[in-house]
Amino acid sequence: MVDNTLLDELRGREVYLFVADKDEISETESPFPVVYTGMGKMRMFSALVKWHESRKAEGTPVILNIGSAGSARYPIGKILRVTHFINGGSDLIYDNIDFPGEGCTIFSGDYFMSTQTFSPEQVRTLSAQYDLFDMEAYAAACFCKMHGIPFYCLKAVSDNLDGSLKDWRTILGEIRGKFAALLGKLG
Repeated sequence: MVDNTLLDELRGREVYLFVADKDEISETESPFPVVYTGMGKMRMFSALVKWHESRKAEGTPVILNIGSAGSARYPIGKILRVTHFINGGSDLIYDNIDFPGEGCTIFSGDYFMSTQTFSPEQVRTLSAQYDLFDMEAYAAACFCKMHGIPFYCLKAVSDNLDGSLKDWRTILGEIRGKFAALLGKLG
């Protein structure tokens, strides 16, 4: 679901890359400045606040959030554009934000989504409603919406929510290579 339209929208713009974990992309692999936030919505939001307060440049920056996400619908390694963001916790939905463009829906929760942290019934129910699950994207979408900052989000599937998560760090290495190749098309 990542096509040339997205790449065209980002090309030539002042893009800042926000990433939860250093294993998802390195600064040397990105044509854009990288901000590592740590995992979770609060860490993402805090990193965006610090970045915004320290920013001196004029113009309209663009925020690109990349990272890993769980999915019961897509295979491990697939990179997807996200345009619909759900703020959730457990099985409660608190808020949602939409951005223009064609993309999938992500549920940003407070915990890693799997049958080890939620009941199998909760995972089935939520998986039937949402494409992806992470812990940061909603916070980035919310911050950008509040400040009128153009926002783009790409997530790579790192697990299939069944509790049999393979070595996450190894999978991040594979995902990292795919993100580096994709971002390399912009540099």
